[in-house]
Amino acid sequence: MTSGDDSHGDSGPQVTHVPGFGAGKPDEAWKRSLARNSGFYKYPHEFSEKDLSEAELNDKFERLIKADDPKSACTPLQLEEFRCLNKNGYHTDPEYASTKCVKWYHEWLQCKWDEEKLKFGYNYMEGRPQRKHKAYIAAPNYQYS
Repeated sequence: MTSGDDSHGDSGPQVTHVPGFGAGKPDEAWKRSLARNSGFYKYPHEFSEKDLSEAELNDKFERLIKADDPKSACTPLQLEEFRCLNKNGYHTDPEYASTKCVKWYHEWLQCKWDEEKLKFGYNYMEGRPQRKHKAYIAAPNYQYS
């Protein structure tokens, strides 16, 4: 390697094999790990999310969410939260993005809780009526909800 060669930087082409090992990948895991960490080898399944545009990333996330739970009423809220995080740059400043998008997360949590209540029939706990809950014996028993 010469002093002017910048094979570790982003500007140079990505080498898909390790010099001295031929065109294939190294046989042993520690050699692959060393080559990957030093920038000589890139696994074929690895790619950066930064390579995708914002619209492609949103579409990919939407497909994953809809495949995970297609009948959920909370899917649009989760998608909107992801779009908000993506728009506010959660890769560079996650604290700022999370403060901007916490409303979508809160709405999504409320929606998930409402789904849970409908699914399992949760209801508010009602205490036992007071010992003297009517003014007199013949008074009507009003039930307020």
